[in-house]
Amino acid sequence: MSIITEIYNNLSHARHRDACSSDVHAIDAIIYLTYRCTSRCKTCNIWKRNEVTDKTAELEWEDWKKILTNLRDYGIKSIEIFGGDALLRKDIIFDIIQFCTDNGIGTYFPTNSISIDHETVKRFVDSGLDTIYFSLDNVGSKHDEIRGKDGGFNLVQDAIKSISELNSGDKRTKVVICNTISKNNFDSLDDIIDFSGNYPVDAVYPRVMEEYSQANIDASAVDGVLPEPYFTPTDDVSNLMSEAQAKEFWRVIKRNMKSTDKSVYVNYMAPLTITNEVLTKGSHSIPKCRLCTTVITVDPVGNVSPCLMYNNYHIGNLLTEKVSEIWNNDRHKLFIKSQRNKQIMICKNCNLNLYYSGVGQVLSYYFKRALSKLW
Repeated sequence: MSIITEIYNNLSHARHRDACSSDVHAIDAIIYLTYRCTSRCKTCNIWKRNEVTDKTAELEWEDWKKILTNLRDYGIKSIEIFGGDALLRKDIIFDIIQFCTDNGIGTYFPTNSISIDHETVKRFVDSGLDTIYFSLDNVGSKHDEIRGKDGGFNLVQDAIKSISELNSGDKRTKVVICNTISKNNFDSLDDIIDFSGNYPVDAVYPRVMEEYSQANIDASAVDGVLPEPYFTPTDDVSNLMSEAQAKEFWRVIKRNMKSTDKSVYVNYMAPLTITNEVLTKGSHSIPKCRLCTTVITVDPVGNVSPCLMYNNYHIGNLLTEKVSEIWNNDRHKLFIKSQRNKQIMICKNCNLNLYYSGVGQVLSYYFKRALSKLW
């Protein structure tokens, strides 16, 4: 793809999202099959919900089929299959992907690879999974330390090998490496890129860690409901970078952006659209959020929330209500109004808006990318 085509496509998508955000019209969905998780990451506490999560309450295939039909009829064209570790629901995940494939809905699946084997990868490819995001925060034992799972790096490596072997012809799943940056791996990008170059990886996405402060959490109640963000330290030790680490991180980014000797595409959108304050303090000014207006979040029992971090702020349930009855209803409008009025303090810590970009962010990215040639 030429740079002109890339810019045109990204601006078109961003313009469409901006328009849908203004109209409060959803175009994507994120579905949690479970909150249970097999990782023990330093930067995420969702695995701690295992103790309070009732897996018997999680929906079965027939219920998810109703929900997917509901989303399809509304016009949703892409679905991210999420967790926890969504592969703890192997009993339904392939049926979900196949339904989406049969109905023209793109599917995206982030994974820690812990529950993946060769047969799982084959079923992904056969059912038509569009994109798989492999979480890889470093190489070798350094990755295992961050993710809290011995042998985790080998599992990621084996899964990537399997999918590269099984991808062929029309049945091809796009492979993306997601590298979540923190003080634990601020200088890891070179090794990640070198590793990815040994496989048919489509892209590497360096993504900046989020870290939510307790003060902002406590100040973010909407209609009496507090958020429960899972991007908080699990050992009460901040994972934000020091000034020196941030300086080295930018040095690594700049060096890689200037290099022409790269065998894999690297998407620098996230690092090029943040400030140093995000790396060292985990904070920025509150943006106008496009997730709460364009992305439907569905929990393991079918409840809809306007934000991933508000798992108990429900605006409806897709088993009993149509999307059109839920999206932009009074309770949803209250949440959007609170966000627009900058009353949700955790928005200072949230980076998710970077991955659902508007025109302003895309233009800023390409401007900085062009300037990088002069650095």
